[in-house]
Amino acid sequence: MRKKYNIIVALLSIIILLISIILFSPAIRAYFFTKGEGTIRKELFDFAVEDTASVTKIYMVSMDGKQLTLKKQNPGNWQVNGKFKARNDAVKNLLDCIKNMEVKAPVAKSAIENVSKQLATSATKVEIYQNDKLVKTYYVGGDAQDGLGTFMLLTDAETGENSTMPFLMFIPGFNGFLSIRYFMDEDLWRDRSVFAFYPDQIASISVEYTHLLDSSFTISLTNSNTISLSDSKGNKIPDFDTLKVKQYLNYYSNIQYESLQNGLRPGFKDSVLAKGAVHLITLKDRQGKIHLVKTFSKPIEAGSIDPVTGKPLEEDMERMFALIHEDKDMAIIQYYVFGKLFPTPTYFKKIANTKANPPKQK
Repeated sequence: MRKKYNIIVALLSIIILLISIILFSPAIRAYFFTKGEGTIRKELFDFAVEDTASVTKIYMVSMDGKQLTLKKQNPGNWQVNGKFKARNDAVKNLLDCIKNMEVKAPVAKSAIENVSKQLATSATKVEIYQNDKLVKTYYVGGDAQDGLGTFMLLTDAETGENSTMPFLMFIPGFNGFLSIRYFMDEDLWRDRSVFAFYPDQIASISVEYTHLLDSSFTISLTNSNTISLSDSKGNKIPDFDTLKVKQYLNYYSNIQYESLQNGLRPGFKDSVLAKGAVHLITLKDRQGKIHLVKTFSKPIEAGSIDPVTGKPLEEDMERMFALIHEDKDMAIIQYYVFGKLFPTPTYFKKIANTKANPPKQK
């Protein structure tokens, strides 16, 4: 009796294992879901590219003619349309999607026609290259109503013909759309770095307060261990706190803008610039190149009230405009990010050690 029980338990375990394989393997799941319509070849639902380390180019084109090319220069360094460094986080998210997406289910028979029409009229075509060889082409369409997947259609690698069967794709463990990772806005792909310099890459930094000139200062580096600090008139400031200066220099390793604002109305942009810059930050790198950032007050919506004083506000207290990249781009920057770049020379002064030199008792 015990032997029969063990056999039954073993058979049940095998059945459960087989069911698990069917449910969690995208290839087998797709096959069983569509078996009634005939066998579907693997390449019609094999969207993922496992070896993303060898992906060298991703080309995307939307039905309205927008094109975007991401090209790998070296590990961790991608270019957007041959013009800008790409955001590493956005590239990583896209590569993760390319590698880990799976078939959630084929599109239901009743919905194939509508989904196919949508793919034909508004999808984004995606081409993936490994070592400059085209290895995968598919179309990214709309999203499922439950928000847990995106419709896609694969192109047959052998014939170049599009599949007639769209699939609902998802990433296991990720609840959301996949389409948002295939965005087409060039500016959103751009690396947002304003300053990305380590101390040993910096020759000097000058911060000028246009309305408070006495608060301006310059830090000069002969090397990482030979640092000088000057006031607004170029006079050397003696006996400053070297550790504070070194900490300040480290801030310049990762300073980013919030968003580009190159589409501002000309009249509005002119009125912002006409008020004059608030700060001028001039960083000279070790190659002698000058990197200049000009900040400007950002007007705030009429009727805004200061929550502390209760008085009307004329400018945004959390954000500013900035001219960056040799005045080619207008961006919004946050005080939260940039505020630490705006100390005064007194910040760098040494604090007297009162414990080491206690006041004399009378």
